[in-house]
Amino acid sequence: MSAPVVDVVVVCWNDKAKITTALDSVFALSEVRDDATFARVVISDNGSSDGSREFLRERYGARIDIVENGANLGFAAACNRAFAATSAPFVFLLNPDAELKAGALASIVDFMREHPRCGIAGSRIYNHDGTIQESCGEFDTWSGAFLRSSAWGEWPLFRARANGADLRAWGYHTQRRVDIAIGAALCIRRTLIDAIGSFDEQFFLYHEEVDFAKRAADAGWETWYVPASQATHEGMGSAKGQYSVEGRKQTSRRKYWIKHHGRVWYATLVAALVGRYALYAGALGGVVAIGRRAFARR
Repeated sequence: MSAPVVDVVVVCWNDKAKITTALDSVFALSEVRDDATFARVVISDNGSSDGSREFLRERYGARIDIVENGANLGFAAACNRAFAATSAPFVFLLNPDAELKAGALASIVDFMREHPRCGIAGSRIYNHDGTIQESCGEFDTWSGAFLRSSAWGEWPLFRARANGADLRAWGYHTQRRVDIAIGAALCIRRTLIDAIGSFDEQFFLYHEEVDFAKRAADAGWETWYVPASQATHEGMGSAKGQYSVEGRKQTSRRKYWIKHHGRVWYATLVAALVGRYALYAGALGGVVAIGRRAFARR
């Protein structure tokens, strides 16, 4: 059998109830139905205890390969195990709570073939109600990180300077080069993995694709948003009720900041974020003092 054009990698952790939607959407694509060698589907299972592996083998048989990790290694490590077990020139990461739309794989592979410096390409992602998810981002600057991590980024005076402000105004209707695309439906060129290495496994969950995109950009590769490739994504599918999503995100974000910006950069950011509370307290104290003086004059 010929080597596939793209390896579709789905990380599974107790996702028996929803993963069939993702897998069925892959097998329903015309590019997959018409050419059995176009795509190979690889499940990287993180020690599921809900019968996922047995269920998937019974339902899909030889149409899928399962990499058994034996424990919940996290998303980055699970992807890396799948990368090591595959060899197609393109790898497409698909969340188990995502669903591909017609032509999703063919269109994104065609785009990457036409843009040889594109190492990462993200699909256009919809919520289940048909609205578009904000699936792209910008690399952090110190001021952008401060504004995003505080309420100040939503103030009209500062909103244009907050991280991702340009993307919010753009609307996700046209293809464009971006800094970051989320990993829910993401295509990666194999030669990029060979060039810079796979995901950093210190990121158990969240920010692994941000770190990867930053390393790719530093090595001269491009990340693009490709709206011709489309998917629907529920979001936090495996996370619901399992752990604090915001806590995991903050942990990974902190690791990313220290890795790429250093401890001094991070320490000054934390000091500024803490310092704003002192500013609030001072302002509140001033208001109280003014109020007391005004009351005393009566």
